[in-house]
Amino acid sequence: MTTTSLLKPGFLVSLKTSLQGGVAYQRVDLDADKPDGDPAAIARWETTRRIDDPDEHKRATKARSAARALIESVCVKTAFGLLCQESKGAELDEKIQSAQALIDAHNQAAHSTHVRVYVLRGRIASTDEEAVKALSSEVREVLEDMQAGIRRVDVEKIREAATRARKLGAILDSEQATKVNRAVEAARDAAKQIVKRIDVDGAEAVRAVAEGMSGPIEQARFAFLEIEESIQTPVHAAPEARGELEVQ
Repeated sequence: MTTTSLLKPGFLVSLKTSLQGGVAYQRVDLDADKPDGDPAAIARWETTRRIDDPDEHKRATKARSAARALIESVCVKTAFGLLCQESKGAELDEKIQSAQALIDAHNQAAHSTHVRVYVLRGRIASTDEEAVKALSSEVREVLEDMQAGIRRVDVEKIREAATRARKLGAILDSEQATKVNRAVEAARDAAKQIVKRIDVDGAEAVRAVAEGMSGPIEQARFAFLEIEESIQTPVHAAPEARGELEVQ
């Protein structure tokens, strides 16, 4: 298997937001009078927070969260950052502009708070072995979470892992996405059987049935494990990234 058949080309997006002003903290050390020579490494303090304008601070927090949500809406969350498909590059630009407009509107009307959003975007090629290995590892771990959920007869864990896997599938090559989607369907079918039969048949019997349905999950897990093992740690320089700084 070649590494060029795993990852769709796209962007690795680094997103940071900040909220400044409107809040003051005062700390009082409660152990200031501790007797000399006391060997105990114990420290206590009391912190008081003061918000000058609670309503404005609430609006600032809301604007910050909304700006982040706009950008995240066209990306897939992974353990190493946000990934956006190359085909969604124009939409990503629009979301960044909309997020900045939202922040600007808040800052222009605010008196004590100031919100900022920063975006750094680097291009990832389908042949980027480091990115392929990292993504393959994450997909494999999600598939293992599905299997763990089945072994524990934990419907919530199964469905959570299946949802994460489905999202990751959006940035995979069609061949690999098909494997993940089959695993997702198998996991969801297993979860349905657990819900349907556990009260009648009991946990042990249902676990056996669910594990018998997990073949596509195991097949996909081995496929991504093989991808990881086939890739050597790259020694070449990191690919050139295009940065964008959005402020004020």
